[in-house]
Amino acid sequence: MKKIILLLTLFSAFTSANDNISGFYLGAGLGTTTFDDGGAFDYSGVSIDTDDSTIKFIGGYQFNRIVAVEVQYTNYGDVTVNHPLAKSKGFKGLAIESSSLSLAANLGYTFDSGWRPFGIIGLGSLESSTKVLGHSFSDNSTTFHYGAGVEYAPKALRGLAFRVAYEGDIFVEENDYDYYSYSDDYAMNIGSFYAGATYKF
Repeated sequence: MKKIILLLTLFSAFTSANDNISGFYLGAGLGTTTFDDGGAFDYSGVSIDTDDSTIKFIGGYQFNRIVAVEVQYTNYGDVTVNHPLAKSKGFKGLAIESSSLSLAANLGYTFDSGWRPFGIIGLGSLESSTKVLGHSFSDNSTTFHYGAGVEYAPKALRGLAFRVAYEGDIFVEENDYDYYSYSDDYAMNIGSFYAGATYKF
């Protein structure tokens, strides 16, 4: 009988702890965009500017102190590709707008103090589009979505949490027709250092 009472007490405490931690949450973030071409333009003279900002929208569910699942929509803004030949002719750089939709596991640990270091791992879909001489071009790629950061949920602000993190999407850019300034396939990475906030219901 004592063992049953003890087990019920432990289960009650565990359930109560999960009630304070688990739940649906929504949020948003703002950051700076980064881009790595994976060496594709190393010998072409092409330069890449990532002066635009990242806007991120987050929705997820936290199951316990360790595991959460997140859906994210990320608009990376414009990545500008500058070709030296085009620049010499007075043409502006080619602006490529990219956005991704990802589903990922958020794995970390929520401490009683409210701090939660975490890592992100999952899959995404990246859509890139640009306009050239009145024509629009778009491309879709499957990505490996990843990241790491830290979150803090002050007890005084029940349900509200703040995070800083780096997250990115790795994708393979295929060039079957040698259309670009490179001839092979390269693993590229677009990402963002960002700060954001979420609210748990």
